[in-house]
Amino acid sequence: MSTTVLPRIFGREVSRIHCVGVGGMGVGPLAIYLSRCGFRVTGEDDALTEEMARQLRDGGVQVRPIPDDGELVVYSSAIAAQHPAHVAAAARGLPLVRRGEMLAEIVRRRKLVAVCGSHGKTTTTAMLITALRAAGFPAGYVLGGLFANGTPPAEKGENDWVVAEIDESDGTIGRFAPAITVCVNLDWDHPDRYPQLADLERAFAALFDRTTEARLLNASCEMSARVAGTRTRQTFGRGGDFDGEMADETRDGLTLRLGGRFAIRTAVVRAAGNFNALNATAALAAAQLMGATPLPASLAHYPGVRRRQAILNTARGVTMIEDYAHHPAEIRALLESLRKRRAGGGRLLAVFQPHRFSRTAQFRDEFAAALALADSVYLLDVYSAGEASVAGGTTAEVAAALRRRSPELPVAYEGANEDALWEKLARELRSGDSIVFVGAGDIDRKARTWLERWRHAQ
Repeated sequence: MSTTVLPRIFGREVSRIHCVGVGGMGVGPLAIYLSRCGFRVTGEDDALTEEMARQLRDGGVQVRPIPDDGELVVYSSAIAAQHPAHVAAAARGLPLVRRGEMLAEIVRRRKLVAVCGSHGKTTTTAMLITALRAAGFPAGYVLGGLFANGTPPAEKGENDWVVAEIDESDGTIGRFAPAITVCVNLDWDHPDRYPQLADLERAFAALFDRTTEARLLNASCEMSARVAGTRTRQTFGRGGDFDGEMADETRDGLTLRLGGRFAIRTAVVRAAGNFNALNATAALAAAQLMGATPLPASLAHYPGVRRRQAILNTARGVTMIEDYAHHPAEIRALLESLRKRRAGGGRLLAVFQPHRFSRTAQFRDEFAAALALADSVYLLDVYSAGEASVAGGTTAEVAAALRRRSPELPVAYEGANEDALWEKLARELRSGDSIVFVGAGDIDRKARTWLERWRHAQ
């Protein structure tokens, strides 16, 4: 491969890139995008799933340790400096860049649509990608997740545009200068990075300042409006410039009523709930701002994203769902939606794995209030994501807060003895129940392992 056809990366001629943490939803799709752009990409991960391994293989990414001719290493922010791959790359003098830094660099020469905000980024990005594909608009994209139907999570595209989900959690949001910024909503999160709400607001205000063409904001989000200030922007949602709301919901999906600047007046969306109706409205508005022509059926076959209200099981009268919700506002919206849609009068059970000690400590009481919407709660230990323990940030603290707030609510927590917790769940489960496995850590793998055991035991 000739390096002359490749863009210079951080001022260097690079053709061979190695990605550490390539099994994750951030680095994995980026590795595939880099491969699609013509780079020779390798990657490694300590816990690679079969699904991601298949996507990497199909995307031309070879899973292996750092090759001898590696020239640059991209790593997930969850990878500690003590990780063997990080140590090996540093010892060889290879440049080490975080996922967000690499993404910002590789899309710098294109017209970026940056989907950002606190809740719903991945779903909105996936819906935008789906709408663009349906409209025959060949933009590139980098999704921060996996489509449920096997659609590649990244493509180079054939025009000047590229859609990417960007994350504020590690501070790399400061690297991006989008053409269009889609801010789905704002809420205080990542207290390890943003100790005060004002810190988070400054990061997004600066992003809005660097946006060159359009800022698309949630019409119902007061914080977004406050951060935008007097900056020119357009809004989506009920009463927004791109006016949209749910007109009807059936078991097959949603119908949106659209108005304002929308070129279409209705849209069918294969999704559920008011939150997804708002995500879909944002996606269709962004597609139109890009110059695509959204169709009423653009999202009629939206495949969904793994770990976003994904159904794992409906056998034996029990519905099992997984969701990536890891902030109290997300958990509340999820449980309210599931309770509204639940049929048959069965119980709603929640199995929750807190994500990061700092977030757990900051929002302990808010987690308790959100989880109290379930009929029974089962708690796993905090998934640290490489973070050191923080006082008040343990699962035991969440359990205690739940019991104080809702003394009648059954709350199960077995500490490090997770097997006992899963056994308790299996004993207490009955036909008609709905279970939702909630969290951004490895609860998805734990849930699938337990589900297989439960199926064989029946």
